[in-house]
Amino acid sequence: MDFQTLQKQNPWWENPLRINEDNKLMELEKFELRWTPRLLKHIDFEKNAVYSIRGPRQIGKTTTLKIVIRNILKTKPAQNIFYFACDNLKDNLQLSEILELFYERVRTQNQERVYIFLDEISYVKDWQKAVKHFIDLKGSQNITITLTGSDILDLKKSSERLPGRVGEKEGVSSNKILLPMKFSEFIEIKRPNLHEKIKALHLDEHTTKIKEFQDILNGSLPQSVFTLSYIQPELDTLLDEYLTTGGIILVMNNFYKTRTISLQIYELYIKQIFADVTRVGREEKTAKLILASILKRMGTPSSWNAISKENDIASAQTIEQYAYILRDIFALSICYKIDLDGTPNYAANRKLYFSNSFIYTALYHAVFDPTKDPFLVSQEILLNPERKSILIEALVLNHLNRAFYNFLPSDLYDPSDLLFYSKTKKGQEIDFVVRTEKGLQGIEVKYQNQIKAGDLMGIKKLRSGIIISKNTLEQRDRIALIPASLFLVYI
Repeated sequence: MDFQTLQKQNPWWENPLRINEDNKLMELEKFELRWTPRLLKHIDFEKNAVYSIRGPRQIGKTTTLKIVIRNILKTKPAQNIFYFACDNLKDNLQLSEILELFYERVRTQNQERVYIFLDEISYVKDWQKAVKHFIDLKGSQNITITLTGSDILDLKKSSERLPGRVGEKEGVSSNKILLPMKFSEFIEIKRPNLHEKIKALHLDEHTTKIKEFQDILNGSLPQSVFTLSYIQPELDTLLDEYLTTGGIILVMNNFYKTRTISLQIYELYIKQIFADVTRVGREEKTAKLILASILKRMGTPSSWNAISKENDIASAQTIEQYAYILRDIFALSICYKIDLDGTPNYAANRKLYFSNSFIYTALYHAVFDPTKDPFLVSQEILLNPERKSILIEALVLNHLNRAFYNFLPSDLYDPSDLLFYSKTKKGQEIDFVVRTEKGLQGIEVKYQNQIKAGDLMGIKKLRSGIIISKNTLEQRDRIALIPASLFLVYI
């Protein structure tokens, strides 16, 4: 590896303005809708740290890095900023070579902070050995390293094995996840005028949002929600568009420009999912069989054994392994059961949800009806009350997983430690149950025109909770009934 090879990926070394020639940033400039992930507000690139940013493919990780690099170039020496796409590196030895080559060159010029960005590092076998060797050799003073990858297990666990968890001593939370934008971010980008009304209620402020979300979880509606109710029709329309696009910026721009979503974009994300499955030695054909079962069962408690029998797959363990792979590439969420006495029951049937509504539609099209226009499939799903309700339920779980991270912003955060589903002794299912210091609190999704007394029976077994409705906004004892489009604003 020679220095010219490194320079090809870092044209700003020659002239800082050449960052503007970057393909990712040029593509971003063409978008009518632009997104700077809020994640960046929670990363301090002036700390001695090794950050990992993991998340689904084709979600904007590389573009995010290039945005960061462009910002750093405004105030720091260009030669101190090093980016390298690792997907074609052979092994950790080659990675060690390029790190050494860059560092020795830059240190002949100055002793200021260096910023190292290693993109898609999961492709490099034993990459952590190279990073560890580099830190052992050079120390961590005045060095910020940022790694990206799409393999949650590889990146998270390997980062945890780095020496002294670089950054820990400075109180840095180093493991970050980049996901499609939340509904509240979607509103901000799509309808700035509505965002201003939300902002006037201070719901763009972290502390206010957490406090009022907690109020709702405790079964108490804050005053702000009644003010928001005046714009609910507009929020409902946006929610349908959010379900169509999944809050994925590339998909959103395609829809914004054409009022449809091209087949090529659906295929881009599907191909990536199956490529990730086969990359870890699994079969695409088997994955499709399992996906078909999960699509049909989404939101219904199921066992690995039932799915294996349905597909004539010999081992239930095989189903579990595929499900964990889908979870680890951010395509699937797994919700385990908790008994009402507060004891998790991981051996019981679990509920499976696709983590993103656009991915759900893309998979549904690929598995069940590949000859049809996938965009039309997505619109048919939204017109079907039962299927739309399940999509809303999956969306609520996705946002709850993210909300509870705000309560516990830790590298150790795992939503399966906090968020479950449950059943009463009479068999009444409670969609989601959160375990808190005060006890269990419930979240029930009833996306329907009317909420009847019987719809509250399960959640009444808990200390407090939420009914997420379609239109109903009211307080019933210690249960808050709130429309989905309003509830999601608080996350």
